[in-house]
Amino acid sequence: MISLPEYPDLQVCVLAAGRGKRMHSTQAKVLHKVLGRAMIDYLLHTVEELRPKGIAVVTGHASEQVRAHVGQPANLAWVIQDKQLGTGHAVKQCEEVIRDVRDVLIVCGDTPLLRSQTLSELVDTHRNNDAAVTVLTAEVDNPFGYGRIKRDSDGHVTGIVEEKDASDEERRIGEVSSGIYCVRHDVLFDLLHKLGNSNAQGEYYLPDIVPLALTNNHRVDAMPMRDVVEMIGVNNRVQLSEVEDLMQRRIIHDWQMQGVTVEKPDTVRIEATVNLGVDVVIQAGCYLIGSTRIGDGCRVGPNAVLVDAWLDDDVEVFAFSHIHSANVGAGAQIGPYGRLRPGAVLGEDVHVGNFVEIKNSVVDRGSKINHLSYIGDTDMGSGCNIGAGSITCNYDGANKHRTHIGDDVFVGSDTKLIAPVEVNSGATIGAGSIITKNVESGGLTLSERPDQRHVGNWRRPTKKKD
Repeated sequence: MISLPEYPDLQVCVLAAGRGKRMHSTQAKVLHKVLGRAMIDYLLHTVEELRPKGIAVVTGHASEQVRAHVGQPANLAWVIQDKQLGTGHAVKQCEEVIRDVRDVLIVCGDTPLLRSQTLSELVDTHRNNDAAVTVLTAEVDNPFGYGRIKRDSDGHVTGIVEEKDASDEERRIGEVSSGIYCVRHDVLFDLLHKLGNSNAQGEYYLPDIVPLALTNNHRVDAMPMRDVVEMIGVNNRVQLSEVEDLMQRRIIHDWQMQGVTVEKPDTVRIEATVNLGVDVVIQAGCYLIGSTRIGDGCRVGPNAVLVDAWLDDDVEVFAFSHIHSANVGAGAQIGPYGRLRPGAVLGEDVHVGNFVEIKNSVVDRGSKINHLSYIGDTDMGSGCNIGAGSITCNYDGANKHRTHIGDDVFVGSDTKLIAPVEVNSGATIGAGSIITKNVESGGLTLSERPDQRHVGNWRRPTKKKD
């Protein structure tokens, strides 16, 4: 990770007031998610890495949604743009909250691919050149939709013209504005107060501060960015998908560089909020969602889905398993086709096999549930073996009840444990039993409902030694 300088004399203005009509949504545009994280979260994290004096966020449409989502960090000020009168008007609303700084960095809330390193280079270039206004630009093959950078014969910036106001000749210009600016505080609001709105939209455009600055003999610079994808903004669902693809490539690349093997990168989804250890292997078709955390040495098989899951070290998840809000101890094995639902907590070296579902249950160290079983609302000890087709019947049609299973319990195939019930340590339950009463430790318990009997002097078979 590159170490960035701090900018205690810099204020950041985040423009997040746009309605985003083309998103066709009741949700604020900047709250739409890219790989599990809202666009505004990416931007705020990026600018916070600069350690600025403060951050002003301009909101308008659905401002309550945005504020509720972000909360109230100590160095963040909220600014309302009541009327959507353009980007210049939006920045102007920050005049009362931006004080006593050298420069103001203006960024857009719908550009989640923007990197803090790029912003740091912009601020440094701006200051090294002693410019009044510096715009972050890019050379693109298709400049449609972007403001074009106009230069004179000597290469000096003379203005920025928006797509809707550009002539045919101006639209052929390949250098475009990213909409990101660094402006000296002592000139910014003077320029904003001089803005006019004589344009096709009748709005106050932030780019119009460029010709105003030049008219007032201020220096205007433009810094081309290294990676043009950083400036991509999101205005519709198609662009949202495109940005998500680019972000996914970046995230996978970063994890690969940190010791994670992703076997088929184009087939997996790893959200921005996921955390992976070293020597983790992610196979084709996996979805890692939300706050999922995977420890060192784990292997996640094809088409597994992990949502808010926690895997300790050396866990193996086989193909087509689904783990949701569950914790899995070190060395455990899940699947194939295993399902762990919310509240499932598995200890070390637990084995959960094919078509086994576990919900709101604790399964202690070394226990095995290998085939076609349902374990719900259960506390299971260590060293247990649950036979194929066994079920803890936890729901009576109105209420949930718990099953308690001690250590070293053997449950034969096709057994039903009807909660509330307790199976004491060391017990063995014969195949096909329906258990409605507590089971004593040791011996063998059988049932042919409604009768249930206990064979006290029965001894469990032992494996023959080779």
